[in-house]
Amino acid sequence: MRKKAQQPATYPVANVKVVNLCSDLYKQWSSTKKLYEKAPPDGLTMDVEYADTELEAQSSAQNSNMPLVLALHGAPGSHRDFAKLIQYFSQRQVRVIAPNFPDYKATIRTQVFRHSAEEKAEFVKRFLETIKVEKVDLLVSHSSAIYPTLLLWKDTSAPCIKSIAFLNPAGHRRIKAMRPMWMTDGSVRVYQNKFGRFVFKVFGTTFLAIVGAPVRVDNMNSIMLSLTTMVYSKYKTFEAHLRDVRESGMPVLFVYSENDKLIEKEIFFEMAAKLGATDDNSAIYDPNGVVLKSVPVEEKLRVLCFQSGGHYAYCKYSDTVHEAIHQQLEKVTTKTQLMDRVEQ
Repeated sequence: MRKKAQQPATYPVANVKVVNLCSDLYKQWSSTKKLYEKAPPDGLTMDVEYADTELEAQSSAQNSNMPLVLALHGAPGSHRDFAKLIQYFSQRQVRVIAPNFPDYKATIRTQVFRHSAEEKAEFVKRFLETIKVEKVDLLVSHSSAIYPTLLLWKDTSAPCIKSIAFLNPAGHRRIKAMRPMWMTDGSVRVYQNKFGRFVFKVFGTTFLAIVGAPVRVDNMNSIMLSLTTMVYSKYKTFEAHLRDVRESGMPVLFVYSENDKLIEKEIFFEMAAKLGATDDNSAIYDPNGVVLKSVPVEEKLRVLCFQSGGHYAYCKYSDTVHEAIHQQLEKVTTKTQLMDRVEQ
């Protein structure tokens, strides 16, 4: 059966060549990590596809003071996951940038890039340097993008990140999509060699169905990309990062749904609590997206809990979530930016 062709994006998309990806990281890891013994000291070169609403502006200089939103997708995913978000902000004079993370073909081609939190953080950092972005007013992070997001936020050499919106973020402990452990971790390691990939492409669909994997089994590379990202995420270390975010006082939006098939709601509860969630700053929406309990816009931390919506609650309830993200952005937007937008 032929794969259905993707429709053209309804927003500006471009490609840029990013060089020396992970060079410093690989120089360090080549002597300390066996998997990276043959990592190129000069790093990798990758062609990055990304959405950027500034590309349709007549003058970049004219829009240099526009607020900037950076959107990072989960694994698998692409900038298309944020199509509605991009369209929403493009109508409000806000620049949105959404790069595609490398897919599993990058692992096969380079024999090095394993989608770890550190590699993906370096990927975003070098990408932003290449397109000359020096600050991010708000970073929107979905699912497993939480891992590179928090590393970027803590990296003093990366562009300053003023606020973060977490959308159904992957956990600080093993999520249900990564169980049983012997299956997920073992599969990732087997799939890294050519013969293992052949075996999985022949028998993998049946195997994953038997063990009850809560994912669509229509593209083995995509499934293994998701598993690989989680295996090398070092998720256990991120509890401390969540506390650091709380102590920083940075404005944060935390969005999740109680019926996410990949991440159990208890993990969302725990993560929100570590960020400082209370009854006062937590809103609740019924299965139809109708608000049962609202939360003041002024709260530094705002938690939106949807009783349904799945792993992409921000898409199903886009009007509500986009408005909340916009309100978060306004908290960190300077008066100069606001005046420029009014004058335009």
